[in-house]
Amino acid sequence: MFKNKQIVINILILFSFTIIISTIIYSIQAYSYSIGLFDDCEIQISGNDYIDAQLIESEIYPQMRSSLLSVNLADIQNKLESMNYIETVQVSRILPHTLMIHIVERSPVLLMNKADIITFMDKNGVLLPTDKKSLRTFPVPVLSILDEKGPMDKYTVDIAESFQFLIDKYPLFYKNLSEVKIKEDVWEFYSDYNTKIYAHASCLTDQLNILKDFEKTLHPIRNLEDYHYIDLRIKNQVIVKEKYRQG
Repeated sequence: MFKNKQIVINILILFSFTIIISTIIYSIQAYSYSIGLFDDCEIQISGNDYIDAQLIESEIYPQMRSSLLSVNLADIQNKLESMNYIETVQVSRILPHTLMIHIVERSPVLLMNKADIITFMDKNGVLLPTDKKSLRTFPVPVLSILDEKGPMDKYTVDIAESFQFLIDKYPLFYKNLSEVKIKEDVWEFYSDYNTKIYAHASCLTDQLNILKDFEKTLHPIRNLEDYHYIDLRIKNQVIVKEKYRQG
């Protein structure tokens, strides 16, 4: 009996303590609102190299009509992440007046062209719109899809996977790549040194791995730029034609 009574007393004490703490918090919050402690919010934006800060601010100002404490951070994050060229956003409060927004931008890795439709693609295969500013800002390889019958969606997955491989596993080749042409099942790569590489679409990554190993065997005596063309379409073979030689 005594034990049960002690439990009830402990529960009442805990309940009373919770009410007191809640009342204090509510009172502080109400007082802060009454004197405008969290009004006049300052917005600090970081990570935006391409996207103009004013454009970001214009998207979130409708959310800033109330005090900093009542701003819905999730709404702001979702709003900004729906914008082109933004991959992820981190939003946080620094009391009493600062809203911190950190932007992780999407960066195009190639410019796709099909039937006069021009669009950027990032490393994850996300398509991004083009305009004069973006075309000046991102000097990336140009990829042309010359298959008139096949839709662009037919190639986007293979293109994204191939460029992920190049950027992660074969960055030297990507760095010197200027143009790619897709003709149904054949991909043609053009380097900055006017070397042409032929590969089959069906086993593209395997063939690029062969090319990578081939380039290692050449170094430091020769480079890919010493060849007029390199053909990878025959299984486990590399067929080449050197520059400045006839035949």
